[in-house]
Amino acid sequence: MDVRAGVSLRSVIAAAGLSFALQAAPGAAQAFCAGTDKDFPGYRPDYYSVSQEFSRAKYVVEVQVERETWLGEDGKPKALQPPFQNNGPRPWGFDAYVGAYYDVAVIRPYKGPPPEHFRLFSENTTARFWLKVGWRYLVFVTEEKEEDLGNQTVLTLDTCGNLERWKSTSTAARQVMRLSNPRPSSGPR
Repeated sequence: MDVRAGVSLRSVIAAAGLSFALQAAPGAAQAFCAGTDKDFPGYRPDYYSVSQEFSRAKYVVEVQVERETWLGEDGKPKALQPPFQNNGPRPWGFDAYVGAYYDVAVIRPYKGPPPEHFRLFSENTTARFWLKVGWRYLVFVTEEKEEDLGNQTVLTLDTCGNLERWKSTSTAARQVMRLSNPRPSSGPR
């Protein structure tokens, strides 16, 4: 190790190898979205259709974000400390944060009886969808055990799905409204 630089030769070689691997296989650095890879079990071309995501979700709601709390690698609140990957305004994928909690208020539920206020966990991945305090979103909420948070069960978002800033005229919002208010059947014929 060169004590003056504080960097070992092994670290330099490892960083160069990682850089080469990411350049040689750019897809390896992209986010993995469940159900979308033909080479994995559970592949479904319609996995992220609004109807499929609606059926998987515990809650489907229009929410307003009240607060954002970032969590360090230890799962505890941590102030944001730039610089971040790709000079982003917030952590994204490979930064030293496991994710963020978003405290939200329910504006309108479409599926499930959600509490009026609840906390969502959004994992820090390269598929990350940042939520902005004060904005409204259509969210599909699932319940997951989160390994990075000591296997605690949390309400979470699938950022590969139909999560979007709220707009009642969007395709996803219109489909959700239809799914939450199904037309009565005319009965057997």
